[in-house]
Amino acid sequence: MRIIVAGWLRYAGDDSTCAEIITTGRDHILAAREERGCVAYTWAVDPIDPGVIQVYEEWESEVDLLQHFADPPYLEMRRHLEQWEITGFGVQLYGAGEPEAVYAEDGWPRKEIFGVTLG
Repeated sequence: MRIIVAGWLRYAGDDSTCAEIITTGRDHILAAREERGCVAYTWAVDPIDPGVIQVYEEWESEVDLLQHFADPPYLEMRRHLEQWEITGFGVQLYGAGEPEAVYAEDGWPRKEIFGVTLG
């Protein structure tokens, strides 16, 4: 099953603090992207909420994510993030089926999603 990790980390500080965390964490992000089963891995400064980093990861399987958690680069990444004061967080796991396109061939959003339509 494909696994999505999504959520946010709140830090004492503002968008410049978050930009520093991300910029100095570049090597951790790149290392994760090279791991087996990593489809996507990103941290982004929230453009509306100062002090918040949005997190998004996508993994091919549960085993791939568990291996990520067990590998030394994950522990190094945690140490990196803990250098700044974390004031809150909310990161969740989601199990997902096979991905499907959002847009139809005409470029507009699909009118049916996983068998559900409006009206």
